[in-house]
Amino acid sequence: MGKLLAGIWLLSLGLVAQTALAERAPNVVLLIGDDHGYPYFGFMGDQQVVTPTMDMIAEGGVAFTQAHSTASICRPSLRTLMTGLHPVQYKLQENRILEKRRKADKNYASLSQKEKGMWHEVEKAAAMREFDTLPKLLAKKGYVSWQGGKWWENSYKNGHFTEGMTKGWDMSLFGKDDFFHEMMGADGTELGRTTMKPLFDFIDNNQDKPFFVWYGPMLPHTPFDAPYEHSKYYQHKNLSESARLYYSNITWWDHGVGRLMDHIESRGLMDNTLFIYVSDNGWEQDARVEYAGEGITYENDADFANGGHKGKIGMYDMSFRTPIIFYWPNRIQGTMNETSLVTSEDIVPTILNLAGVKSPKGLPGYSLTPLLQGQPMAQRQSIVGYVNQRRSATDMMGERTEGYYVRTLRWHFMWFKDTGVMELYDIQVDPRSERNLIDDYPHLVEGFKQDIKRWKKKMKMKKPINVS
Repeated sequence: MGKLLAGIWLLSLGLVAQTALAERAPNVVLLIGDDHGYPYFGFMGDQQVVTPTMDMIAEGGVAFTQAHSTASICRPSLRTLMTGLHPVQYKLQENRILEKRRKADKNYASLSQKEKGMWHEVEKAAAMREFDTLPKLLAKKGYVSWQGGKWWENSYKNGHFTEGMTKGWDMSLFGKDDFFHEMMGADGTELGRTTMKPLFDFIDNNQDKPFFVWYGPMLPHTPFDAPYEHSKYYQHKNLSESARLYYSNITWWDHGVGRLMDHIESRGLMDNTLFIYVSDNGWEQDARVEYAGEGITYENDADFANGGHKGKIGMYDMSFRTPIIFYWPNRIQGTMNETSLVTSEDIVPTILNLAGVKSPKGLPGYSLTPLLQGQPMAQRQSIVGYVNQRRSATDMMGERTEGYYVRTLRWHFMWFKDTGVMELYDIQVDPRSERNLIDDYPHLVEGFKQDIKRWKKKMKMKKPINVS
C-alpha cells in the first residue's frame, strides 16, 4: 500500500475538519447495499437497471468508483463498517476474546457438542461488545444510534446501538435451517422489504440530537421476490430471467432509500444529514447472462446464488468492488472520482473526523475528508486483500483456501497461495477480468508479492485465518 504524504494530508485534514465542525455534528446515515454489484447502477453506465435515487445521490455527492469492500462475503465486510478494522484484524482480536472467555467459563468443558456450538456462536457475536464500534465512539459526541437490516452479531446491543430491530436470536432454532436467517439479522431483515416504521419512528423521536443510522436492508440479496411495483420496469426489456429478478431487487433497494430520504427531508433534517453508500461485497449479473433455469435454486447453484463466477465469494475485482458515495446536500459538491483507490476501511475514520471524534489507534484506513472538500490528499497506490474461501461447485458457502490480491488503478493480481494459481487482469481495458495476462507480465509478480508480504506484516498475520 502506498505511503501517505503526511504533511499535506494533516494540513488539509485540519482545515476541512474546522469547517465541518463549525456547526452541530451531522446526522449520519450509512446505506449498505447487500450483494449489489458495482456495474449495476445508472450512474455507473448501466442502461437497463432503474436506480433514480442512487443516481441522484451519486450526482450530488462524491462518488468513488474505484473502491473495494474488505471482503467478498457479508459478515467480515460489515464488521469493517462497524469498527474500521480489516477482517483479519477483527478476527485476531475476536479470537483472543473467545479464548479468554473459554478459559474463564468453568462449565465449557462439560458442554455437549451442540451446546459448544451454541456457546461459540453467541460468544462470537458478543465479542463485538469489546470493540470500539461506530455507535460507541459517536456516543461521546451525544449521538444516538439505530440498527436495521442485515446484522450478524445477535443483538443490536452488541454493537452499542441505542435502538435496533435485531433484538436477539431464537436459540431454539439452533441446528435448523431457519437459524441461518436468525444469524443474518432476524427481525431486522424486515427493514425495507416489509416495513420502514421502526426507522421512521427513531428519526421522529430524535430530531433534536445527532443520530447515526445503520440502514442495511437485505437487498438486492436473495430471495429475488420484488413486488410488481419494482419488477414492472423490467417486463419488456430484453433480459435473462436471472437479470430480471436481480435488477428488480435493485430497484426495490433504490425505492427504500428514496423513502428514507423523503422522510428525512419532510422533517427538515436533510441539510444536516450525511448519507454514505457502500455495498458489502460484489456481484456479477450482466443483462443477457442466464443463471436461472429449471431445477436451479439458491441452494444448488453457486452462480445463481452468489452472482456469477466472478461475484460473491470470489477474488476478482467484481467480487470486492463497490462505489462508495458521500452525499451531504449543500456541504459536498458533486464529483465523480474515478482515480482514487478507496476501501470501506476509510468510512469509519471519515465519519469520526466529520463528527469531531478521534479515531482509535491501529485503524488501517484514512479519513477521506480532504477529498470530499476538493482538497489535496496523497493517494493509495494499491489495495491488498485476502480471502479464506473460494467458489465451490458443491457448496454455496465456498471451500477453504488461502488467497491474496493486489489492486492498482490498472492491475488486479490474484494469488491462491495454497494452490500456487496466479491470475492478472488489466482492469482499465478488461473490467470483467476475462483475459488472464499472468504469462505476459511475469516481471510484475514479485512486486505484487512484496506488497502482500508488507500487508501481512501490518495486519500481524502469521498464518491463514478464517475471517468469517
